[in-house]
Amino acid sequence: MNKTLSLCRKYWKKVIFTLSILIFLFMMYLLLTNNVSNFDNYIYNMIIKLKCKPVTIFFKFISFLCSTWFILISTILIMIFSKSKKNAFLIALNILLCYILNQTLKFIFVRDRPLDINLIIENGYSFPSGHSMISLAYYGFFLYIIDHKKMKMKYKLLYSSLIALLVLLIGISRIYLGVHFASDVLAGYAISMAYLIIYIKLFYKKMKI
Repeated sequence: MNKTLSLCRKYWKKVIFTLSILIFLFMMYLLLTNNVSNFDNYIYNMIIKLKCKPVTIFFKFISFLCSTWFILISTILIMIFSKSKKNAFLIALNILLCYILNQTLKFIFVRDRPLDINLIIENGYSFPSGHSMISLAYYGFFLYIIDHKKMKMKYKLLYSSLIALLVLLIGISRIYLGVHFASDVLAGYAISMAYLIIYIKLFYKKMKI
């Protein structure tokens, strides 16, 4: 039992990284072979059952929490007021690199956004979802920092649960608002998770914060 737990601790990042890449490749395969519509329609039809004015207002707010302006302003404030300038720099660098990766992938796949179901207007290509990628990279990085802070476990679990819920809701909001397909969101989460694991290994740990 102890040996199994030890192996899990040692290899969990490699396992998650591999699964993330495989999920992204599978979504990419479905997209390129025009076999993704059944998956997209099934998820959209489930989520849109929630449609009503209060839910629309709620998801618009949730989506705003990963908007360009919100992320930009919050990152600037962190860089100004954070006691750890290295942490602040790495948070900003994380977002910049993730954004570049997202835009690169969008221009590779050039997938159009959904038509006639939009509750808000968005520009640009659809695959993979920028909100999904940025939310997981941005808030996920905070989760990693919190996990390595000295604080009571109950607070770590509380903050981690709230962050994970927010990231999940951001992805759902993009489907509900009709600006992304479910495959965009899932692919965004997958590639962002793989990216974040690499980013933490190459930058965060190397700087020994």
